[in-house]
Amino acid sequence: MRKLYLFRKEDLHGHSGTGTVAEGVIFHNGMVALTWFSEWETMTTFKNVQTLKRLHSHEGRTEIIIEGVKKDAERFETCQDHARSLKAKRKHTEESES
Repeated sequence: MRKLYLFRKEDLHGHSGTGTVAEGVIFHNGMVALTWFSEWETMTTFKNVQTLKRLHSHEGRTEIIIEGVKKDAERFETCQDHARSLKAKRKHTEESES
């Protein structure tokens, strides 16, 4: 499995925000599972990365950053750090509400 992130430069529809908006994995068979960092925690699956790109690239406003792809290396680290921060913030919020 390889990890991936969606990095959105511009939020075309005003739903998911900008920056690292989702994380996912690419399975051995090419299928992709993706979960969003929005307030609506959902998980979606796609036949492959190309399908994900067709549905969510928003005319180049969103990049798919894949672990182990040389051109994505620096952005992958940034997305990974941002994802950790979002998860920690969500965990803190959930603990505060309980």
